[in-house]
Amino acid sequence: MEGSFFEGITQRTVEITGGACEVPILYRDVFAVAGVFAAPTLKLKELLPTSKLVPAEIYPGKGLLGFMAADYRDTTIGPYREFIIMVPARYRPRLNPPLLPVLRMAASLSFEVFIWQLPLTSELGLRAGVDIWGFPKFLADIEFREEDGRVSCALSEGGKEILTLEVRKNAARMKTYFDYTVFSVKDRELLRTPVSGISGGLGRSFRPGGARLALGEHELSRRIREIAPGRSVMTLYVPKGKLILPEAEERLAL
Repeated sequence: MEGSFFEGITQRTVEITGGACEVPILYRDVFAVAGVFAAPTLKLKELLPTSKLVPAEIYPGKGLLGFMAADYRDTTIGPYREFIIMVPARYRPRLNPPLLPVLRMAASLSFEVFIWQLPLTSELGLRAGVDIWGFPKFLADIEFREEDGRVSCALSEGGKEILTLEVRKNAARMKTYFDYTVFSVKDRELLRTPVSGISGGLGRSFRPGGARLALGEHELSRRIREIAPGRSVMTLYVPKGKLILPEAEERLAL
């Protein structure tokens, strides 16, 4: 199934600031780790651009804040690294019971998230992300380190530490598809973009404390500290995956 993942994909040229980009963007070799942390729902609501996006809760008053570090080793816009900070949330849900939406996302590996911050190492990736999707991107330094069954990722800007995410490796035995419904804001509209992925081996754990977050003294560090993320409740380890990032499929009212 991995060999045919990109089969039938047709790209088109989109003009962006200072050049052009072929979309969908294809990610042929992705290394990624993620930690999802419990956080107060009221604080998470402050990060969302509209009340129509509702944080998914693990129990009343507690939602989730996700941190994912990705090393895109082979893509159609060149290799680069990215750090995603996101809020699992749903758009205008008819019902929003605690825990059930979170369990569904975790079990199916089908996530709905609002992208709050998206630092990266690629100028082209920044221009494409901002111009096409309205992603909140900025250039940063992202360094990975692997040792003793753990992966750590240090994020900094201009020599100032923002954070370090450390994730315990889980046995990557699960060959699976996964996907993200990604929400972002562009031109005063909420964009919904379906990101699809596949991994020949994916490790997932619900062991509390499988990820750790150390914050620096950057302005973004202070903002994360104010959100007060608690203990991690889920981790992901993707040693080698593939992704397809298309244009938004829907524009919604804020």
